[in-house]
Amino acid sequence: METQEHTSGHHAPNPAHTLFRSAEVEGDATGIAKTGLRGGLNRIGFKLQPSAAELQARERVSALESARAVILHSAFTRPVGVLIANPKGTSGKTPATLGLASAFAAVKGNGICALEVADDAGTLALRAEGAPQLDLGDLVRDISQIRSSGQLAGYAVQQSSFVDVFGSRPGESRPALTAEDVVGVSRVIDEYYRFRFMDSGNVVTTGPFLGAIDVADVLVVPVMMARDSGLKAIEMLDGLIAAGGHAAELARNAVILRMTDGRPENTDDRADVVRYLKERGGARQFDIPFDPHIAERRDITWAKVSQATQEAFTFAAAEIVRVVRGEQPSTTAVRPGDAAAVPDTQDDEDPDGAVPAVDPTPTPGPVSAVAATQAPVVPSVEPDPREDWVTCPECGERTPPATFCAFCRHQLTETVNLQRFYGRARRASGYAEPAEDLPEQLRALPKPTSDTDTGRASA
Repeated sequence: METQEHTSGHHAPNPAHTLFRSAEVEGDATGIAKTGLRGGLNRIGFKLQPSAAELQARERVSALESARAVILHSAFTRPVGVLIANPKGTSGKTPATLGLASAFAAVKGNGICALEVADDAGTLALRAEGAPQLDLGDLVRDISQIRSSGQLAGYAVQQSSFVDVFGSRPGESRPALTAEDVVGVSRVIDEYYRFRFMDSGNVVTTGPFLGAIDVADVLVVPVMMARDSGLKAIEMLDGLIAAGGHAAELARNAVILRMTDGRPENTDDRADVVRYLKERGGARQFDIPFDPHIAERRDITWAKVSQATQEAFTFAAAEIVRVVRGEQPSTTAVRPGDAAAVPDTQDDEDPDGAVPAVDPTPTPGPVSAVAATQAPVVPSVEPDPREDWVTCPECGERTPPATFCAFCRHQLTETVNLQRFYGRARRASGYAEPAEDLPEQLRALPKPTSDTDTGRASA
């Protein structure tokens, strides 16, 4: 039976066309400008393509959404420790600690804490919101009495970003921390928090720093773009690489935060610092822009930090997750205002906005910090990596300047490197028995006697 045609001039809508109309309109809209003059003209009937600035803004929004998704979906079977370190003072360690922790908390909510691991009282609580009633010194004293998250929270100050800060009472001293203090506090904190951000001091040869290295999964190095800050960071990375093992692994996968506090920067010095850090494996470099609120050197409130600075910390926070996952660097640098992660190499920027290809050639070996201070560029002839080796008084062999001789295991220094004490399998959230390759007198140390002392095995 034939159907009658409508004679009124109105036709029944095509169901398929109606169903997919909104998607078609949305798909067409992505190719036209929505902001600025072009966007205004498009709203009255034109169909102009977006400008380069609008495309860049769209790409940055997309990259930021991806970074937040990486943070949100980060799930590990054990807590994660992040150490923020640079032996040069005023390099931005404390703002970086609070900024990274807040970037995580802004996406994941609670379960994020910041912990002071400096030898003496630092400025973490001073730069945080509020003053602690019980501080880190009290927590170290009472650590064996902690039985619940509510009890532990009494030693912290919660921020408006939902980060819990464990620091020292401003204007008061506390007993100096030891390596055992850092290890013990970290072990208890890991029972109740998912991410632990550790703000270190300015000395990298003492117990607290060695203990923090041992309980860290990721190393973050904030660097001001000046020779003094850059060279101290290089010295620290060189020392960790020379120590080998877990310490070297942290150094080679370090996340570099290129900080600025408003002081003038020398272009040549900046280029040198970036280059020297890359030579030590610093492929994960991020620029943190100048922020007036942070520059006030008062309490840091995440909501008052500029959007550009919040986004920069978010990109760096996502890179921390990638390090823990064992993934390759997502970027060489992210600069303020960049659309996305773009490799930061000299003369590689395409005027058309194309992203240059990543150079597959390996980076050259590191240059010593002493050589770096004397040369504006990397010397063509690299120094002998064994020039800093020492002669073991026991066996007479030349060995790296570590805690123990690489040949006879004779102890070379009075300071014991804790990262050699524990096997890699139980690092960060639990602590294994001394490694089998240690001398007899060290393997004879007392073993844990309770279940709470043995720690948890990592994933």
